[in-house]
Amino acid sequence: MISGMKQHPIFAVMLREAERIKHNPAYRFLLFGGPLVGIMLLFFIFHQGVAKKLPVAVVDQDNSALSIKVSNALNASSDVAIVEIVEDMFQAEELLKQSVVDAIVLLPKGLEKNVFQGIQAPVPVYINGTNVTVAGVVQRSVVTTLGTLSGGVQLKKLMLAGKNQEQAMARVVPVDIAKHILFNPYSNYGYFLNSAMLYFTLFLFAFMSSVYTFGNELKRGTGLNLLETGNNSVRLAIAGKLFPYTLIFSGFSMVIAFLLYKVEGMPLKGSFLMLFAGQFITIVAYQMLGLMFVALTKNMRLSLSVGSAYIMMGITFSGLTFPMEGMPRLVRIITSVFPFTWWEKLFISQSLRGAPVQEALPYICYILIFMLLGVASFKMYKRTLGDSKYWGKS
Repeated sequence: MISGMKQHPIFAVMLREAERIKHNPAYRFLLFGGPLVGIMLLFFIFHQGVAKKLPVAVVDQDNSALSIKVSNALNASSDVAIVEIVEDMFQAEELLKQSVVDAIVLLPKGLEKNVFQGIQAPVPVYINGTNVTVAGVVQRSVVTTLGTLSGGVQLKKLMLAGKNQEQAMARVVPVDIAKHILFNPYSNYGYFLNSAMLYFTLFLFAFMSSVYTFGNELKRGTGLNLLETGNNSVRLAIAGKLFPYTLIFSGFSMVIAFLLYKVEGMPLKGSFLMLFAGQFITIVAYQMLGLMFVALTKNMRLSLSVGSAYIMMGITFSGLTFPMEGMPRLVRIITSVFPFTWWEKLFISQSLRGAPVQEALPYICYILIFMLLGVASFKMYKRTLGDSKYWGKS
């Protein structure tokens, strides 16, 4: 049986590809080193999940018991940490310009006096908005802390005026908002950002390795040998070349799933079988796109350059960093030409939202379209392999 497998064209191409991987360090980097380093690096960067203890400066011009209480309350927050308490606003501005702190909280002179006299006492907050994520976390934490302190002061004054606690609370918070954050209640960045980046890294190397291995046949002029090994069948040759890569990248996808669901504790509310099927299909789709780029450009270097731009645009237009709903209509249409867009929708629906399996099926079908594009380029690639004018082009 083993002897028969060795004689089969697919197995022969697989052995041929294994020899190329064994003797070429670029293959081994694209197949092992690059994905492993990228996945582990991203995992440890976002492992904490939530930004904590962001540096803040306090300008205390009041030097009162209330201002000290405000400073302590801000420092007790898990989101921010007071690294400097100064009396000079200019000094605090220098710290902000030098990126030593991300925000300045100004406690003006007369703060405690105004509060006790029932006069409105504004507390200016200056936030560095260059990093939207950091600015949002700092603003939320400072506003929440100051609002809580303000409500506490008002509550105490109402109770001293003869109101009971329930009546005083109704005056301080007349409309109580019952907030329920669904699917990601802790606003954990690892649950949506890390998961997307890990899989994107995997798909990136699946795509680049596909471009490299198919383009290398043209660069080295070994296309006829590939076809001969595959019994002159481009389908068998492509299947044999891709099999080791698909198998190993599928293994990496299981490593990512282990890191997310077992190590990081990310919820899995839907079907893991559907998720794994989506992972496998998306890997093959990117491999097929790599083949298509080589078949169209007939040049490894050009296909690597154009393909890199294409795949990097995929994460930009996927709605991961900027919501798709806020994009212009034309851009929302363009997002559909990237497999990662549909993979992300599939992942969120099955992992975080626990949507029915039927909801994921259209996303699977969209990803399959990209696979068919690669299959449609088989004949073009075969003609290119047999044309000597394309041999030796890097």
